[in-house]
Amino acid sequence: MPRMNDVTLLRAIREQPPAPVYLIYGSENYYSGVCLDRLLGKLVKKWTESFNLRRYDGETLDMTALRNECESLPLMADYKCVVVTDLNLASLSEPARKTLEGILDDPNPSTVLIFYMKAYEPQPKKSAKVKKLMEKIEKVGVVAEINPKTRGELSKILRQKFQKAGCEISPAFAGFMVDRCGSGMETLLQEADKLIAYKGQGEITKADIELITHKTLESTVFDLTRALCGSRPETAFQILQDLFAEREEPMRILSVLSSSVLDLYRAKAALNAGKGMEDILALYSYGGRAFLVKNAIQDAPRYSMRSLRAAVEVLTDTETAMKSGGGEDKTLLEEAVFKILTLRSKG
Repeated sequence: MPRMNDVTLLRAIREQPPAPVYLIYGSENYYSGVCLDRLLGKLVKKWTESFNLRRYDGETLDMTALRNECESLPLMADYKCVVVTDLNLASLSEPARKTLEGILDDPNPSTVLIFYMKAYEPQPKKSAKVKKLMEKIEKVGVVAEINPKTRGELSKILRQKFQKAGCEISPAFAGFMVDRCGSGMETLLQEADKLIAYKGQGEITKADIELITHKTLESTVFDLTRALCGSRPETAFQILQDLFAEREEPMRILSVLSSSVLDLYRAKAALNAGKGMEDILALYSYGGRAFLVKNAIQDAPRYSMRSLRAAVEVLTDTETAMKSGGGEDKTLLEEAVFKILTLRSKG
């Protein structure tokens, strides 16, 4: 069966008989949870959850107990559901892996086994054992990777939500809200609810969004990156101090800043080679965050390859210093910001 996303999985749950095994994973936890709830809602009748629904924590899972559970029959229902959350497929012992393979090779037709990955994401490209297990699941059941929606899809969802609540928002401001609040669906819906409660009815403006919604670290660091690469020291240090005041950890700020600068570096390298956005997306895993590449492609022509490469080196050295205890983290980050600002002036 082909790999699914949230749209195709929800359609299959609605229109098709259940598969014996599901693997649901990906970085969009909101829609992963929606898919799991819909699947359980279809298969497990009310008042039968105590004997037709079993849940296991992947960290403490006894694979023999899982096998025995999968082999038992449902009561007063066509199916029993067994949900295993965050099973690390790469770290299974050899006996556990063999037992799991046996379950997958001969699944019980009256049991629906669901591997639900909320905090753990399988990496088949990095582990042959994980790849083999995922292929076995795919052979008898469904593998669904649930990634964030694109910026355009999220903007559309927001506009529909506001419209149902009696509010209106332009496509441009919906996109601005996605950029400001991030691509996590759960967070976006919460921020939308805040705006609806504040506005009541009518047109939602950019000022409303800036007043009511919380700006993500990623969005703030994007502004910091532009200030750094554009040689605006006052703006850069003000943003950094604001982040410190919000008690953001320097290491986390550094991590997001490094990713943002690396996006610019990749975009600049691609443009210099006559390549574009699609080429970058084919090489690197951005999931539903392709808008990061789009923004980087737009901004990259303003900066030299030399300065971007040097900025990446500064941030890499700063990470090493933080991890090795080479100084106070805030001071190290401030020094990195100063060094990157001087790169632009040096050409």
